[in-house]
Amino acid sequence: MTYMAHAPILSVEKMKRTGPFNMDSNHMHDTYEIYYLLAGERFYYIHDRVYALQAGDIVFIHKNQLHRTTGKGENPHERILVNFDDASVRPFLEMGLGSLPLFRGESYLLRPSVQEQGRIADLLFLMLREEKEGRLWQGPYLQTLLAQLLILLGRIRETRTEPVKPENTERQQRVYRIVEYLNGHYAEPLKLEDIAERFFIGTTYLCRIFKQVTGFTVVEYLTYIRVREAQTLLARTDWKITRIAEEAGFDSIAHFGRVFKKITGRSPLQYRKQKRD
Repeated sequence: MTYMAHAPILSVEKMKRTGPFNMDSNHMHDTYEIYYLLAGERFYYIHDRVYALQAGDIVFIHKNQLHRTTGKGENPHERILVNFDDASVRPFLEMGLGSLPLFRGESYLLRPSVQEQGRIADLLFLMLREEKEGRLWQGPYLQTLLAQLLILLGRIRETRTEPVKPENTERQQRVYRIVEYLNGHYAEPLKLEDIAERFFIGTTYLCRIFKQVTGFTVVEYLTYIRVREAQTLLARTDWKITRIAEEAGFDSIAHFGRVFKKITGRSPLQYRKQKRD
């Protein structure tokens, strides 16, 4: 669903895929995302770790959090995806919804009980039906259903003493260490050869295991975290664009501008203006 300019962004969709599929777009965006796996299995890269999802699992992705789903085997899968912005929940934030753990800046995976899965699915299918039918006052009604879903997820989150643990094979541990290094050194002029040498592996092997574990290439991952840092600097500082490009690790202002617009859909100046309007 697409609303008029400056109206809340809120969409819900269900997708069933019968063959292998790896997500190849929209890895990072200004909206929140809720991913509910109805059937099948998936790997989900989120918050620098990989999680193995099973049917009934639900993932909450915070704004501008790098994420990606990849296939787990050859089996089909079915999921429901909800995207929304702050405007779509603003009335409820003013009523106290902002204290929910969902809005504390983190992204996470929940593994609800069978009863909780039923309640989650009921709300999601109500949202899907409402969006499909396009009835009177559709927007406000969808917003109230979303608020109910967020409260339910918040309650489930608060009752879980043990979080779902990420995958942790030897290969994944090695990639996690590489990811941590990239997160700490993205502003430097990193080369694949230097990264591989640092971790005592070949460049071909580095590229292969990084892609297999995270779903991203090394260069792609570096680009995304550099853009994410630039977004933060654009929103929080008055620095010139040239300085921001340099601080974020880009080797030229032209490259920065081109990549930033490709990922965010806006130029750096447009992004800054929007964040301050």
